[in-house]
Amino acid sequence: MNGRLIYVAHPFGSINGINCDDVMNSNQMAIDKIMKELVLKDRNNVYLSPLHNFSMLYFEKEYAKGLQICLDMLEKCSVLILCGDWQHSKGCIGEWAYANARNIKIYSLEEWEEYLDKQGDISR
Repeated sequence: MNGRLIYVAHPFGSINGINCDDVMNSNQMAIDKIMKELVLKDRNNVYLSPLHNFSMLYFEKEYAKGLQICLDMLEKCSVLILCGDWQHSKGCIGEWAYANARNIKIYSLEEWEEYLDKQGDISR
């Protein structure tokens, strides 16, 4: 799996559909930590996070537009990693469905970390 674009999905900004600054801050800190660990642990792949790329464009009223921008990036990737409580995130579920329909490989963060551990030392 050398040189792939890896899409890292994580919930962003709501609980039960209600936006909450505390949730957004907590989720941002969580994905920051995950991305730092993945990037430093794996020199062979390029990791992309829609939250890092597009969170400043978070569309409350035009949610579908924001999700489509993320899916356009996912289309370029060969792997989707799902993090956090993704099963309760409208965006992550959309990303999962999109990847599943297009045969993009899907891993949980735990599964991907196990895969990386089996690769030996590929850290930066």
